[in-house]
Parts: sequence; C-alpha cells; structure tokens
Amino acid sequence: MLLQFDPAAIQRLLDLGGSVLAEKMIRLFLDNTPARMAAARDAERTGDWTTVERTGHSMKSSAAYLGLLGVQERAARLEALAAQGAAVEVRALLRELSEAYPALCTLLQLKPDSSPRR
Repeated sequence: MLLQFDPAAIQRLLDLGGSVLAEKMIRLFLDNTPARMAAARDAERTGDWTTVERTGHSMKSSAAYLGLLGVQERAARLEALAAQGAAVEVRALLRELSEAYPALCTLLQLKPDSSPRR
C-alpha cells in the first residue's frame, strides 16, 4: 500500500529537533516532491536513467525520514529499475507516485502538535 505510514518516524524527528525539525522535514518533502517527479518524468522520456535513479534515491531517503514506507519502497524500486533502464516499469511507478501525491499531502497535514494526521 502506497500510503503505508510509520508514525514512529515522525516521533523520532520530534524527539531529535522538536516540532520545528518535524515540520521542516515534512515541508521539504511536500515542496520538493513535485519538482523531483517532474525531473524524473522528463529524464525517463529522454532515457537519462542516471537522473531517474538519483531522483528515486532522494525520494527514498526523504520518505524514510518521514516514515512513508510505501513511498520508500516504491522509490527504492524506481532507483533499481532506473539502473536497469526499465522504461515501462519506471513509467508506471512514476505515474503511481504522482497520482498518490495529493493523498500524501493530506496524510502529512500537520496537527497543532506538529505530528501528522492519521
């Protein structure tokens, strides 16, 4: 499931840096993901597999920090498939991740205590 979420990841961010760090990490993910997805789609169209692979790696890391287990798993697959130049599979993963972005935004909306809504 793409929206699989581990709330303990946000708690770790809160423990490390309070609500400022947690909110910053969420905001960075939400702000950077559309541009990363666009760059990956453009790179896939031109066969720039290195860029697609790097984008998958970046998304995997960001998702891991936020406990977005489904995104992390798919980004890892994106990274691996890009390394193989698997265009059809990469295109499908990019579409799946792009279509899930609005739901991810909802999932990561902040409560007053800066923990994500569930």
